Amino acid sequence: MNESVVWKMKPAPILVAGDVMVDEYVLGEVDRISPEAPVPVLVARDRLRRVGGAGNVVRNLVSMGGRVALFATVGTDESGEWFKQHCEAMGVDSFWLKEDTSRPTTIKTRVVARNQQIVRIDEEHVNGIDPAIEKAVIDDVKNVIPQVKAVIISDYGKGFLTSTLLKALLSMAARTGLPVFVDPKGMDYTRYRGARYITPNIREASLASGVEIRDRESLTKAGRTLLDHAQAEGIIITRGREGITLITRKVDRDFPVKPVEIVDVTGAGDTVVSTLALAVAGGLSIEESINLANLAASLVVSRFGAACVTLEQMAESLRQPNEKSKAVTVDEIDAVLRNHRIEGHSIVFTNGCFDLFHVGHLKILRQAKALGDVLVVGVNSDASVERIKGQGRPVVTESERVELISALSIVDYVVVFQEDTPFETIKRVKPDVLVKGEDWKGKKVVGEDLVRARGGTVAFVDHVGGVSTSEIIRRIRDK
Repeated sequence: MNESVVWKMKPAPILVAGDVMVDEYVLGEVDRISPEAPVPVLVARDRLRRVGGAGNVVRNLVSMGGRVALFATVGTDESGEWFKQHCEAMGVDSFWLKEDTSRPTTIKTRVVARNQQIVRIDEEHVNGIDPAIEKAVIDDVKNVIPQVKAVIISDYGKGFLTSTLLKALLSMAARTGLPVFVDPKGMDYTRYRGARYITPNIREASLASGVEIRDRESLTKAGRTLLDHAQAEGIIITRGREGITLITRKVDRDFPVKPVEIVDVTGAGDTVVSTLALAVAGGLSIEESINLANLAASLVVSRFGAACVTLEQMAESLRQPNEKSKAVTVDEIDAVLRNHRIEGHSIVFTNGCFDLFHVGHLKILRQAKALGDVLVVGVNSDASVERIKGQGRPVVTESERVELISALSIVDYVVVFQEDTPFETIKRVKPDVLVKGEDWKGKKVVGEDLVRARGGTVAFVDHVGGVSTSEIIRRIRDK
């Protein structure tokens, strides 16, 4: 697939209806067993929140440039307020979200130690929404549906998608000729009659069809059975490492996926349905859309937690299939490192001008990498180097310095900062270990208070004496 296909995806308006929730992560370390009971004691180091359920579909759409009208309910509680505020922060209007006093916001809390989920705590009520809210949602959908290009139904079985609401939504979409994509839940696919495509995973397809999927023949049989139940145009079965299979009444086709190291499949279905809807809404064929969905999902499952991707990341994966982009902005670094924190990785940070990269730089970076799992290197911008080192510096431009450092296998991410010190960058990175050369011992290290306040450490590593960019420049001039 050529990267030009990725850029065919347009920022189309999409209507999303479904169950939303808040995904919480409590991250920490376990090094002892409780004296009260034979259970591990987790020392919490960080807490993260993400929009989940249909909210993750919204995240995926927004990250790929889509515009979203979200129809869902939240509780009249702090989590519901947070969800609405987070939607607004993503650029998604929370106007269509309804508050349901009878149902608290669904929260799923995952307690994680070193990439191992210890326990998940669900707080939820799965009874159907109040009939008055149901009617208000249907009235709102009538006003919005003429303005969108596709509809996604994200069913998590939490009670928002009542049979009445589903019928009304599917009927309105059919009258306007809109493609409807369903990420299904449960055994009864007759609920989704009128949808164009339904996207179960292989386990869901087996359970809902009553066909034990053991081979290619039984897969097709299960898909055709679901086609009859749902009266859909196609069943799109996601099969993990095996890719995606499209089953219609005329076509039975596999779409293999490029092999990747799977870290976590959480949210992969949300990525698939989001990509399909946005691509079809932009005029792409279902075959092109499935190839793009395969690509997006392969990028998402290589991260921990419900993740999402951008069109640029998808295009880059096609341009540079064997390389990972290491250069990230200060604004991006927190989101980039979030998945590492969920996995329990320790973050190491060091910084410098790195003008005329030399053996002293290399030695410090090697030692820094040995102190943790992920090494983030802060690099002074050209303007910053000139202010610090004087006119005529840097000798090597900012983009060249970033490329050189990114080429090192020991470096995971490179961040350019504009200020004279990395203080603001350290606030964003929130490292577990801040690394400086041993010549800084006894001096005030920028950012050390921030790091120590979070339970982190400041480490001083050996450096090569008498080697510096200034010394190299002097030698060149002397010769």
